[in-house]
Amino acid sequence: MTEEFKFYFSVKKVVVIEDAHNTKEVLVHTKIKKGRNLVCLENVFPVRITDIGIFPVPKAIAENVTDPALRRTLPFELKRYIKPQKRFLEPGDYS
Repeated sequence: MTEEFKFYFSVKKVVVIEDAHNTKEVLVHTKIKKGRNLVCLENVFPVRITDIGIFPVPKAIAENVTDPALRRTLPFELKRYIKPQKRFLEPGDYS
């Protein structure tokens, strides 16, 4: 039986990483519901954007997500959320 998750994302903050060339870190508030109303996870996950691609931080996901199916799915959903916004994300706080 497959589990149905619903993902809700919002960008909280964008920071330019000074040590890395053309790298931004986006903090994404994530709320994941299982079924109708059961919130199984609500947290903020960092996602790095470089010239090469979009990379959710694996350590943050591993530390905060216990469900193995969700641990595999979350990085793909984060990438899918950030990809259309990539060009427009400027450093600063978002509400």
